[in-house]
Amino acid sequence: MIVCGSLDIFPLPRPYSRRSVDVPDPSESGNETTMDGGMEIVDAHMHLWTPATHPWLESVRNGGHPAGKFAAIMTYTLEDYLNDIKGFNVTHAVHVEAVWPGDPVGETKWLDDIAAHSSTQMPQAIVGQCDLSRDDVEDVLKRHCSQSSRMKGIRHLINHHPTMPIYSEVDHNHFLSSPQWLRGLSLLEKHHLSFELHILPGQMMEAVEAVRQNPGVQFILNHCGLPYERDEHTMRVWREGVMALAQHQNVFCKVSGLFSTNPQWTDKAVAEIVNPLLEIFGVDRCVFASNFPVDKINGTFQQQMDVILSIVKTYSREQLHKFFASNAKSFYRLE
Repeated sequence: MIVCGSLDIFPLPRPYSRRSVDVPDPSESGNETTMDGGMEIVDAHMHLWTPATHPWLESVRNGGHPAGKFAAIMTYTLEDYLNDIKGFNVTHAVHVEAVWPGDPVGETKWLDDIAAHSSTQMPQAIVGQCDLSRDDVEDVLKRHCSQSSRMKGIRHLINHHPTMPIYSEVDHNHFLSSPQWLRGLSLLEKHHLSFELHILPGQMMEAVEAVRQNPGVQFILNHCGLPYERDEHTMRVWREGVMALAQHQNVFCKVSGLFSTNPQWTDKAVAEIVNPLLEIFGVDRCVFASNFPVDKINGTFQQQMDVILSIVKTYSREQLHKFFASNAKSFYRLE
């Protein structure tokens, strides 16, 4: 059997209380608001693409995506990414699938070649694409793993909004209840692959059942749970869904998509999303991710770091290391 990664699934962390970091300890030198000393960063979510490799980009060149116009990021190479993170100690990058046309294993091969020819070895981890309802799902998973030792997980975009097509990647909301899709999901444990939960708040409760049925699969919620809509009702649904998912210790959360889910972001608006996630999941199950170049449409890497650091300013150096580096390394088996 072809598997990706070690047979040892990393131990699940203990629940965490934000009370332990609300008040900084004056005796602890690690309480800092900058990345002084080259604090390590593992970027748990980024993309590379060109219009030739990812032709769907043309459809959002001038708008039609929640983040805005893609005109300035139509081509995004590893060199572009390295330029954007210049000045920060980003040691590892996790590339998440970006809707490769045709055979999704083609993207894995493309990325593996990029990493192999870069002195940075980025991206060190690849999350591939696979429609888990495919009849040949296991063959696709095996080929992903055979193609690259960097293969660590799978994403299948299943976010669906009943009335707002701009927030939907698929035209129905049946995957989470489909026996065939759930069978495909269950195969991830066999191949030691994690799953990226790219879902909207209204889908979270149904996703909880899929998580419950697969305790041996590691899940990670993408982009804070896609809180595009900030009305009172949706935010209540979002919070209830996040709390339900967090009850399962095999679910982690990416603090990402901060500028793409809310193009008119402010420090306050970002904090209103990030603070509850840190409280609910705890620092042991949250990871930083840039979502570049999508978030680049509405802000720089420096701006991302500034707003996040203002939120975690009371964290100890150990807690910062977990959030910015070691949690992602563990989740994606980079150690």
